[in-house]
Amino acid sequence: MSADQMRQPLRPAEGGIVAFRLADEIARLKSGAEWQNGDRHAVSLVKDDALNVLLMALKKGARLHPHRVKGPIVVQLLSGQIRVSADGHECAMSAGEMLAFDRGVAHGVDAVEESVMLLTTAIERAADAA
Repeated sequence: MSADQMRQPLRPAEGGIVAFRLADEIARLKSGAEWQNGDRHAVSLVKDDALNVLLMALKKGARLHPHRVKGPIVVQLLSGQIRVSADGHECAMSAGEMLAFDRGVAHGVDAVEESVMLLTTAIERAADAA
């Protein structure tokens, strides 16, 4: 697989596989104009009908206002410190920690310091719901 293909979100065929060096993806994320000019930047590393793995970098003070997603979500903090509010509760997270919550739970994020996280969301497909 070429370097250019590795930068694209993978929509794997059955039996597909992909590998990433997260340090390289983080460096690429922070080298873009979106990061230089804004308070956050994100890119999907893996994406298909039922799974999304999003790499997100947040500058200190950045805020993701409360929102909901259609599937369960896992937040894995790779670096920094964030504060997550979910369903009326608040959780401080440091690098190396993970947090998971169910679909439809309203949640928001505040970056206490510059931070990088992986967000993994599983979305139930219509065929699976039947």
